[in-house]
Amino acid sequence: MPIKVPNNLPAVKTLTEENVFVMTDTRAMTQDIRPLQILILNLMPTKIDTETQLTRLLGNTPLQVELELLQTSSHKAQNTSEEHMLAFYKTFDQIKHKFYDGLIITGAPVELMEFEEVEYWDELCEIMEWSKSHVHSTFHICWGAQAGLYYHYGIRKHILPKKLSGVYKHHLDYSKGMLFRGFDDEFYVPHSRNTEVRREDVEKIEDLRIISSSDEAGLYAVKSKNDRQIFIMGHSEYDANTLYKEYIRDKNAGLNPEVPCNYFPGDDDTKEPVVKWRSCANLLYSNWLNYFVYQSTPYDLTKLQADAPADIYQERAGLKVAKFGGSSLADGGQLKKAVDIVTGDPSRRYVVVSAPGKRFPEDVKVTDMLLSCAAAAEKGDLSEADGILEDVKKRFDDTAESYGLTKSAAFDTESEFARIKEAVEDGAGRDYIASRGEYLAAKMFAAASGYDFVDAAGMIFFDEDGAYDEKKSEAAVADELSGHDKAVIPGFYGCDESGNVKTFSRGGSDITGAIVAAAAGADLYENWTDVSGLLMADPSIVKDPLTVPVITYKELREMAYMGAAVMHEDAIKPAARVEVPINIRNTNRPADNGTMIVKNADYYNSPLDISGISGKSGYTAIALEKTGLNDNPKYRTDILRIFAGRGIRIRNLLSGIDSLNIIVGDRLTPECAGELTADIKKAVEPDSITVNEGLSIVAIIGRDLSTVPAIAVRVLQALANKKINIKLIDHGSGKMNMMVGVSDEDADMAIQAIYNEFSRKGGRL
Repeated sequence: MPIKVPNNLPAVKTLTEENVFVMTDTRAMTQDIRPLQILILNLMPTKIDTETQLTRLLGNTPLQVELELLQTSSHKAQNTSEEHMLAFYKTFDQIKHKFYDGLIITGAPVELMEFEEVEYWDELCEIMEWSKSHVHSTFHICWGAQAGLYYHYGIRKHILPKKLSGVYKHHLDYSKGMLFRGFDDEFYVPHSRNTEVRREDVEKIEDLRIISSSDEAGLYAVKSKNDRQIFIMGHSEYDANTLYKEYIRDKNAGLNPEVPCNYFPGDDDTKEPVVKWRSCANLLYSNWLNYFVYQSTPYDLTKLQADAPADIYQERAGLKVAKFGGSSLADGGQLKKAVDIVTGDPSRRYVVVSAPGKRFPEDVKVTDMLLSCAAAAEKGDLSEADGILEDVKKRFDDTAESYGLTKSAAFDTESEFARIKEAVEDGAGRDYIASRGEYLAAKMFAAASGYDFVDAAGMIFFDEDGAYDEKKSEAAVADELSGHDKAVIPGFYGCDESGNVKTFSRGGSDITGAIVAAAAGADLYENWTDVSGLLMADPSIVKDPLTVPVITYKELREMAYMGAAVMHEDAIKPAARVEVPINIRNTNRPADNGTMIVKNADYYNSPLDISGISGKSGYTAIALEKTGLNDNPKYRTDILRIFAGRGIRIRNLLSGIDSLNIIVGDRLTPECAGELTADIKKAVEPDSITVNEGLSIVAIIGRDLSTVPAIAVRVLQALANKKINIKLIDHGSGKMNMMVGVSDEDADMAIQAIYNEFSRKGGRL
């Protein structure tokens, strides 16, 4: 079968002369067959030579192959004409929406540089990340293989004492694999490199298997256990004269290179090189295409994204931080679920816990009990405070007994509560008392799991103004955890500059979890709660709303800003800053994937066109009309000063050439509204001014809003179908949200209508 290449590619003439069956775009249009889609990221400076070499090998197969060529946009080719690059190469932005059966990443002459110093390293990382969900099997060559092993597995390259150049004898380390099916016991492969990947580093990675190596040249072939990543250290694709041309180039550059080993007869560089690797090269590429691409790739390439984002991150995470909310620790049964989740996965090395929550709807959270205790102590009623502490102690005793946790030095409620009671009597502050729920929960969890207990008061710090000290805290957390293979840390609190316990605001355990995840260098931060992820809409408005499988940090911030019950911005900021993905999970349904919160969700499958719908009522709109209102910047400045002077928060500004509509996030009292309009009239003398109360803002949040116009059309159509009057429409500056103003009485109906539109059949167009 032929290989399909772009019309007029220079390789066509060469390969046709060699009797390689090449089919151009024009002829392929008449073929009714699903060819293999192969993408080549060509990083070599001699691009036409590399194109020809790889096309020759890919064409020597009974399979039809459709080839595309990719270049990095962050580096301009120096040795290939711009006309050639424009005619035959695409950039990542042009192809990242597509799916491929196979990807080849070539070598590059940058091996003596650190990976991060390479001009296009960031772009290459983005392509390798994209390939996990958009490519069935990726074939890395030489430096491309070293880069892939470093990016995917953290394996570093090492500089060789001298350049490895020549044709070396190889053997199979794993003879049962299909990649080298049909190979002889010994075979030859060209190498040309200054660096190596060491066997012992690869052997440490459970997911990797060494397939072939050479006593002289070291590792040759490594693959991932799922066959999706192939790493080839040599250059099987080389032509007969490629090593010769490199040798002469280095001689002319005054590098005094050694004669390539086993290349010239008798190592005499005046003689014609002997090709010993051509048959093996053809077989290697044929085996890759047949066994690792054709026989396992889905017919519908979009199914490459079938794995949920959570599955993808869970599979690759080597270190996880798990945070459990109050509902996950409410009683002995819940504690057992949480402990089983942690101990069932050795990568869950660090755990952050909240205070126990409600056991039943009418119950009281432990933190609320402790706040009542603090209030009683503040007013001098120590008897009431002691009584509340006894109730809290009973909660922990009941949980420990239900779990089957016997009294031990690790968790002794008698001595712990004796110390707390003494501290309360000595005037311990509100923050200390309120934090004891998390402290005791962490002690109990550590005893139940066998993990170390680490007190947050020794490593989470607040400055003299009471603000969280990020730099000092993360350094202290990293230092402390380096001495603990597994540990449990109480959430919600740390200490001030005087060493006194200081708490975050409510929900602060989420913040502690994110801090620990960032400082520990976690691959994943799991936030375990009582729901299976973030919901697409408020369940009090929409019955059984869908769970959002993947969402970005920015989308989450937009949802929180619009009043959705999601993680607070402060609770994701530490993890987001270092790009640790966050997985919202359900302790009661641990098999559910939950929601992944990531920096970039473009490369992960989601059945939803939008990420969420949120609504908030109680807004007021002040509409001004004045000819030329927005021609004079002073008018707007004067108006904004009036609102600021009265402490009125402005939510949105919508303007026309002669109008300004100011949306404020509060209901205005008649007195305030009257004074406000009087001030505005005095400042800018508008032609008219009206105050409209009872306004609700419905926000539709989604990363595709700026690129898929049909989303906005569907929103408006859904509202029109329910005859809901739209009072205002606005797109956020980041084009990630669309806000629609409706009357308060229409707000719930609007949310329901939009939800129904985007939840039908999974929500996709």
